[in-house]
Amino acid sequence: MQFVSLADLLDRREVCRFFGGSRPLNPATLYRGIRKGLFPQPVRVGGSSRWLRAECEAALAQMAEGRVR
Repeated sequence: MQFVSLADLLDRREVCRFFGGSRPLNPATLYRGIRKGLFPQPVRVGGSSRWLRAECEAALAQMAEGRVR
């Protein structure tokens, strides 16, 4: 079992900012991207949705690798 600190968990607002930068994603865009497999699935923590920072970073790296140059 691996323990995750609170600093390694992002809430929805932080995830939208992480992927959108200075123009955060709309939450509907985030959830649509989750259904399409573009963004990682959230984990439930005490009734709240949280995302693992490492999974978000990996998804962003995968997007950067897959872009057309």
